[in-house]
Amino acid sequence: MNQSNSTTTAFYTLDGCVSENLDETFQALLELRRGNNQLWENLASREGFNSRLREQGLEEIGNRSEIPWDDATLLFTSVRMLNRDSTPIMLGENKNRERFGRFPHHTGSSLQYILDNIVSIPNQSEGLYSELVEHLEYLTERCSEMNTGHKEFREGKAGLIILGYITLEEVKSLRSMLLGSGWMVSREEPLDGGVRDAVRHLNALLMAAERRSAGLIHRQHK
Repeated sequence: MNQSNSTTTAFYTLDGCVSENLDETFQALLELRRGNNQLWENLASREGFNSRLREQGLEEIGNRSEIPWDDATLLFTSVRMLNRDSTPIMLGENKNRERFGRFPHHTGSSLQYILDNIVSIPNQSEGLYSELVEHLEYLTERCSEMNTGHKEFREGKAGLIILGYITLEEVKSLRSMLLGSGWMVSREEPLDGGVRDAVRHLNALLMAAERRSAGLIHRQHK
């Protein structure tokens, strides 16, 4: 693949998460801002969820107003997949994480490069293509101000920037669609073989998540 020469861009990661809590925690945080505490109280009553946050020094788990963390920190800490010694589980091989993390293009983002340079196949139904784009945008836009009504997921107080996420079922669906025939590379792709390279490293990380029965959070590091 021919690489473009540009200034240093942001670095991106896909972090393994406990899938069964991932979407529910995100939705609970959104509902809290709408004045509905029920989803959060349900989560806080679960022993595993409760103990995870207590181990991080929180005491009043059931009352959001007593938790000093911003939404980005609370979401990430609640669902990040950890080893038995409480260290983060790293998915995939180093080379896949590195190549995914900083794509050789002005965006720096493998996912954005794929989105910008794939098209539907002429004379075929756009259903599969549209679904693929939707799943990629779950990772790039799900936690955006446009979708949440606030900037806190992308402007965490400790510099945490969460762009989006996918659950385990969405991991499986995205991997299947990437391997399917509902899309093709645009003729205007600026980097020869760029989409193919980006998809290869993304697919490796999706496979690693599926083996761990994990969901994924997409983060940006400036």
